[in-house]
Amino acid sequence: MLVSQVPAFKEYWYPVAYSADVVQVPRPARVLGEDYVIWRGREGVVGAAVDECPHRGSRLSQGWIENGDLVCGYHGWAFAPSGACTRIPQNDPDAPIPPRARALSVLVEERYGLVWICPGMPRESVPELPEADDPQFTLIHELMEVWRASAPRVIDNALDVSHLAWTHRNTIGDSSNPRMNNLKVERVGQVLRSRVSYISRLTPEQRRNTGLSGDFTTRVTNSELVQPFVFRDVMEYENGLRHVLFKTATPVDDTHTLFCQFVARNDNPDEDKVAGIVALDRKIQSEDKELLEQIRPEFPLEMQTEMHTRTDRMTVEYRRILAELASESSLVPPDRTWSRPFVDAARASVKTATNPREQG
Repeated sequence: MLVSQVPAFKEYWYPVAYSADVVQVPRPARVLGEDYVIWRGREGVVGAAVDECPHRGSRLSQGWIENGDLVCGYHGWAFAPSGACTRIPQNDPDAPIPPRARALSVLVEERYGLVWICPGMPRESVPELPEADDPQFTLIHELMEVWRASAPRVIDNALDVSHLAWTHRNTIGDSSNPRMNNLKVERVGQVLRSRVSYISRLTPEQRRNTGLSGDFTTRVTNSELVQPFVFRDVMEYENGLRHVLFKTATPVDDTHTLFCQFVARNDNPDEDKVAGIVALDRKIQSEDKELLEQIRPEFPLEMQTEMHTRTDRMTVEYRRILAELASESSLVPPDRTWSRPFVDAARASVKTATNPREQG
């Protein structure tokens, strides 16, 4: 499956910029292969529309903001955040503006310091992330950057706790302690939740960031798939610290993702601690990025395409959720159309193992 093959993905909300970055100039954004423009208009209202002027198709993101309206740089037409055209300079001043002369707007909201857009008719609201606007927590934005990886692969990686011991062996992981303990998984509709504990290595950076001492700690993580491309994880430490991790994966297109990560902490970190938290989390994410950018963008939906273990229960359920969304359309081809070499090799291996006479 490629994200472009699933129309249902257009019915969810995706962050496309930090609110603080949407100021005096229009910003382009790309979601699911389509180009959009976002801008801040009168009284601070943010607008979002297809990045194409209804007059002659020029990029509205190449224009500028004037009196709170987005001005097209081609012929000077101006648009309010609602998409309504407010000025056609070539017309007589008293001539009415035709109702059809409007930018094709899309839904846009600001929350958690981010600008979110929904390309279609939303089946859900902007994701609820309780700690992100809880005054008892400190919200820290860490990174927003484009990765050369597909959005399902990015979220699948977030749900996969068992990779920590290996992928992050140089930061927080410990390959000598790869086991997950007391794993519990539940699914309600399209929401997935899990709880698991594991041994995490305490590097000097981790000791500074958590206030813990020693070389290791047993960390409890409470992971949640909030929406298909939105992940939340409440990490519990023995000293009462709650480090809440949020990851969003805006599908730019089939092969690229706008990855955003932010955290909420209940320990009221000062400026120096915040800098240390951000530095370590960026290092951890660079390890994920390096690995994910080498994985093919197609995402498997059939359970037989891959091998699974008991610790893969969250990611197996994730495949089922995406498969259900994909089944709403006839555009998604079977896994075998792109994974045949791998599947054939696996089947041949099983056949040989069960029929020793065929060996050699």
